[in-house]
Amino acid sequence: MKRMLQTWLVLLALGAALLGQAKEPTLDEALAGYYKARGGLEKLQGLKGWKLTGTIVLTAQELAMPLSMWQKFPDKLRVETTFEGRTTVQAFDGRTAWWIVPLISAQAREMPPDQGLPFRRQAGFEDPLVVWKEKGYRLELLGRETAEGVPALKLKLTTADGSVILFFIDDAGLLRKSAMPLATGENPPLLEVIYGDYRPVDGLQMPFAIENRDNGRTQMTIAAESIEIAPDLPDSLFAMPGGPAKGGDRKVGGQKPAAKPGTAKERKPKK
Repeated sequence: MKRMLQTWLVLLALGAALLGQAKEPTLDEALAGYYKARGGLEKLQGLKGWKLTGTIVLTAQELAMPLSMWQKFPDKLRVETTFEGRTTVQAFDGRTAWWIVPLISAQAREMPPDQGLPFRRQAGFEDPLVVWKEKGYRLELLGRETAEGVPALKLKLTTADGSVILFFIDDAGLLRKSAMPLATGENPPLLEVIYGDYRPVDGLQMPFAIENRDNGRTQMTIAAESIEIAPDLPDSLFAMPGGPAKGGDRKVGGQKPAAKPGTAKERKPKK
């Protein structure tokens, strides 16, 4: 009887091990699941532009603002936020990162390098999990890990310049989180983007909730109200009006630029 029980325990353990091995996908299977969940590889490859409208909340300032974003293949991006009736514009036309900040100046100006470079990086339109091979990136499947409270596959992408991005794909095949380590070694600080509230838009699953975290602290959240796929986006939408302007403030329309006021009263996000 004891020997029979031991035999059964060995068989159960072997069955569990085989079952676990059967459920563990390969990298190709993990990517295939991701493509299918999003709407198909062909649809993802055909995506060339989108427009998002909604609300952005800057957590530290407890400030909620209307938001509009336009992005176009391969690297054009425009972001507009409105506060107290004044609209701030940030954009990248593929060459120049520029902005209009009404509290400082009504004129479009080229962004300083420390702000322009991160914005340029955000403008990259293509999904790294779709174009990784043609870009010469290295992609590895590291196994399973919990991400935002759910089991997820953990993928590590290394770009041509050595930058690392981690992707966490849940059992439904949807991207839950991406993370970029800010240092090497164990438990480095991370820049994280959390994705949720996926909804179908023209045959693609799009995240309507996005959260940015810096080393575990929420910096901002975006709640989309609408997303339009592949709208007609002219290049002029992203172009800097009047060409690049650098240096000190200049007069706009014969008038001095708006003076920077004192600290404005902040609006708290609606609950």
